[in-house]
Amino acid sequence: MSTIKAQAVFYPNLAGSKAYRIPSMITTTKGTVIAGIDARIVDQTDNPNQIDVTIRRSEDHGVTWGPVQKLVAFAGEGLDGAAAIDTSLVQDEETGNIFMIYCHSPGGIGLWNSEPGIGFDADGRRKLYDNEGTVYFLSESGKVYDSENNGTSYTVDEKGYVFNDGQAAGNIYFKKGIDPNESLLEARTCFIQIIQSDDDGLTWSKPRELNVSVKKEWMKFIGSGPGCGIQLKHGEKKGRLVFPIYYSNEAGALSCACMYSDDHGVTWQLGESPNDGRELDGEVLSAETISDKKQYLTESQVIQLPTGELKYYLRNHYGLQRTAVTTSTDGGETWGEVTFDMTLVDPICQSSVVLYPDLGDGKVRVLFSNPDDEKTRVKGTVRLSEDGGKTWSYSKVIEEGFYGYSCLTVLKTGEIGVLYERVYDYSDWNNMDIAFVKFSLDWLNS
Repeated sequence: MSTIKAQAVFYPNLAGSKAYRIPSMITTTKGTVIAGIDARIVDQTDNPNQIDVTIRRSEDHGVTWGPVQKLVAFAGEGLDGAAAIDTSLVQDEETGNIFMIYCHSPGGIGLWNSEPGIGFDADGRRKLYDNEGTVYFLSESGKVYDSENNGTSYTVDEKGYVFNDGQAAGNIYFKKGIDPNESLLEARTCFIQIIQSDDDGLTWSKPRELNVSVKKEWMKFIGSGPGCGIQLKHGEKKGRLVFPIYYSNEAGALSCACMYSDDHGVTWQLGESPNDGRELDGEVLSAETISDKKQYLTESQVIQLPTGELKYYLRNHYGLQRTAVTTSTDGGETWGEVTFDMTLVDPICQSSVVLYPDLGDGKVRVLFSNPDDEKTRVKGTVRLSEDGGKTWSYSKVIEEGFYGYSCLTVLKTGEIGVLYERVYDYSDWNNMDIAFVKFSLDWLNS
């Protein structure tokens, strides 16, 4: 272990955030490493919480890291604040554009209390609600219309602040009931949003909403993988961008799927879930109707094999404490049988999987990272397969202690980088930092 050394890239109180969680990471075509993270401003809990999307960039293969860049932040403070949580990154290597997706939720709303719905009308206007539950519609210009399409005295600015005849009237992203001037609020649900960069991650666009194209009215929560997406390099769907996501149904039960774009990120569609048509314990499942925790398929990551087939690795609650796997032959639109890889021990935690670039020797190398323990998130392990994930010939423990969520990337040098959650003091979960470590393929298979 003396040959590799981890460094903290995000840590408590860096850039005014008490805590950081949920790493995402890619290496761009220019060789820049972009590390994405949740800046959890007052403590490390999931939403409801004030959570901002943040990155750091490294232009020297992870040796040094640039300043913290805040990309997305919503109104509200502390545990009442709105969130931008769980990032995932991908680059379109044909255009150079980098995309990041994440889940946005208004104040007071998180995974378990998100209401069903997409939060928009058929024209893509955001739905707003007053205290009586009357629906209004927010146009792109910031003007608010009633259900009869008449203009109202309300306007909303870019940061969500509402004005009624010019007077302050709350914020659409606030938690319900915290502002005495409260008038209109956005739907109390989760939104999947996307931002993009065309300059290697130096600057980023404003958020675009994807609920209208990928969320269904019966879904409550919706969010990213998290970690990274992929661009297909083989087969008739070559060039397609694919992001793993997951969502909950009206019973609050979770399923994953992939959303994809065939026009370089302009428009997105949602594929079927591996839970759609899945046979489990004598029952045929559907993501819309499952209700048993054993059926959950949640955080997920995907790779494409040289055959063109997609291989999808799934966090699950079946009770085997093993990572579930399924494959797609149509670019992530539909999935085959869900099986369990008995080598991939899993304490029910997010994992990371990436393809290692082809070395021309006929071996299909896959890298997999997670905590290798059935009960707790410890013993952070990186595994290497040389046969497309059929078997896992090599593994190394890179962190003996706590090892939470992680994200792998292959650096321009050919080295392998991992960004992961670690904790030094188990009595204080806010004492988590996000560490980066890199090592060679030779070290991994020695």
